[in-house]
Amino acid sequence: MIMDSGKRRLIAIALVAILVVAVVAVVFTSGLLQTSAAGDVTDAAGREVILDGTPERIVSCSPGITEMVFALGLGDNVVAVTDYCDYPAGAAELRDAKSTVGGFWDPSFEKIVDYDPDLVLLDYGTEAHQQLAAKLIDSQVTVLQMFDQKDVASVYVNLGLLGNVTGTSDKAVELVDDLKASIDSTRSAVEDLNATNVLYVSYADSGFTNVYVSGSGTAVDELIGLAGGKNMFDDTEGWPTPSSEELLNRASSIDCMIITSMFSSSAAEELSAHFRNDPTWKESPAVKNNMVFFLQGQGENIFNRQSVRTAEAAQLMAQMLHPEAFDAEVPLYDPTGATVNVIGNDYAKHLALADGVGDASGMHDVMYAGLLATVRD
Repeated sequence: MIMDSGKRRLIAIALVAILVVAVVAVVFTSGLLQTSAAGDVTDAAGREVILDGTPERIVSCSPGITEMVFALGLGDNVVAVTDYCDYPAGAAELRDAKSTVGGFWDPSFEKIVDYDPDLVLLDYGTEAHQQLAAKLIDSQVTVLQMFDQKDVASVYVNLGLLGNVTGTSDKAVELVDDLKASIDSTRSAVEDLNATNVLYVSYADSGFTNVYVSGSGTAVDELIGLAGGKNMFDDTEGWPTPSSEELLNRASSIDCMIITSMFSSSAAEELSAHFRNDPTWKESPAVKNNMVFFLQGQGENIFNRQSVRTAEAAQLMAQMLHPEAFDAEVPLYDPTGATVNVIGNDYAKHLALADGVGDASGMHDVMYAGLLATVRD
């Protein structure tokens, strides 16, 4: 039997799922062997989810999943999101209009039911969502539990799952192809360069205390590797909180620091001043060369959400770590240290193209081998 290219690509996505999520390896495969019609799939919980047609009243309980739904062209079918769903513009409009079901960690069962959804999207990697799913299922609400948003491969898998259940599989394949081509181009631009030692900080109090850093096994750790970096805390796992002494001991080896500002608009200025005035930190290569970058707003969200903008996160990080590989200067880069490097909602304007980066040629040839390589790398 001759199989069309779209179906072959979906099989490739399914095979990635087998490697990434062993707990549902067998049943999930059948969920992605579909064409363009909406139908039944097996979700991350191992449950069969059946839809008669494209859902018209979608509730999304995760910002990253919301971005996928809109990217698949289903924004007009979304009736409610979380308080943190602020991208794209359509999602932000729903949030601003108070068409919400609560936060990511605590979406409200009652609010969800009030929207009379025909599909609720939850994150199986979050325990609160698993508990919520059980209540909704008991109430005869159709629930699709998405795979843990933990790495690049999970983006491909979740797009395939959403595409099949909503009848947008052709668009899902296109998005996966584009993401894979862009990430491969970024990796190629920096793979022959010496690795840059990176400290990625997800949170810090004033005075650079109570610091949370990226260890191994995180999505950020994977992005650091893709972007030509070496994670300074890859000898730990998850999001550890190293002591001030441990951080200072490693300061002399840190070439670049990337710090998310969380909800503090003053964090960039305060921490920059701290680094310049501290006798140890001011001698760190990252501080001396003004390679300290602060992420805010959407500039932070693209790293926090493993979704359709993950390729942009990889390229932006590559530009921060290896400005020499790109045609344009790294965002707001000023080697004198006179400027604090803040990357916010306008991050996209900084995505300069190195030779070949962003070139979509051949993106429709991404097949099983390419997807498999992504998981193995």
